[in-house]
Amino acid sequence: MNNTLGVKILDGTPNYFVIEDIGQLSSIRDFDKLLQEMMEYVIEKGIQSVSIVLNEKEAANTDYLDLLGTFDFWQQETQYFYKRELTSFNEYRGGESIEIKSFEQITADLFIEAWQKTRKGTLNASSTLSVEKEFIGMKSELGLDYAKSCLTAFIDNKLIGITMPHIERGTVDEGRLFYFGLLPEYRGKGWGSTLHKLSLHLLKKMGAAYYIGATGYKNIPMQRIFQANGCQIFEKKFTFRLNRHFV
Repeated sequence: MNNTLGVKILDGTPNYFVIEDIGQLSSIRDFDKLLQEMMEYVIEKGIQSVSIVLNEKEAANTDYLDLLGTFDFWQQETQYFYKRELTSFNEYRGGESIEIKSFEQITADLFIEAWQKTRKGTLNASSTLSVEKEFIGMKSELGLDYAKSCLTAFIDNKLIGITMPHIERGTVDEGRLFYFGLLPEYRGKGWGSTLHKLSLHLLKKMGAAYYIGATGYKNIPMQRIFQANGCQIFEKKFTFRLNRHFV
């Protein structure tokens, strides 16, 4: 896809494709052209999960919404975006009981199994893709260094969850967590805030100056974790998913 308007794309071909920011569109004609180019690309690649994200102002534009309907997109999720500066983030202390294991210390099968377990009972909108396909898409999106982001968390040698810190592609210092989650039996016990804070520390060590995180509007526990670790909400966005699959 040509990207001359500042459009931000998360490309996990062949499993998912997300336009996270539509950039500097000046007219409905630009939006129509963007959607047409995207459709040509995802049909050619046979991409299974296709989404486009709009901010509040864009989602209030009825012309945009009508055009999305024409292309067979439907609103799937409302997300809250949080931010935290990391430059003044203090040296992390207090998570000594959590042991982080890198991808090299475990098997790919164990990581995928852990990821699958953390998705059970999640309050965010469910993915249409299996974890195996999400994993393949993640490798495509993050590139050759993807393994550095595949971390598992243990307490007393018992797996409690995973975290996937990385520097957002196309930036030099924006920290993101590709995925973050606890196994169901460890939720509601304070471990989420602890692991999240440790993840922010890891992002700072990677060179992140700030962190951007997002969660669904129904996921109150995750919102509380953001707040507990000094993250502040700064934007609400709306995810629209294509109601078709290309194989």
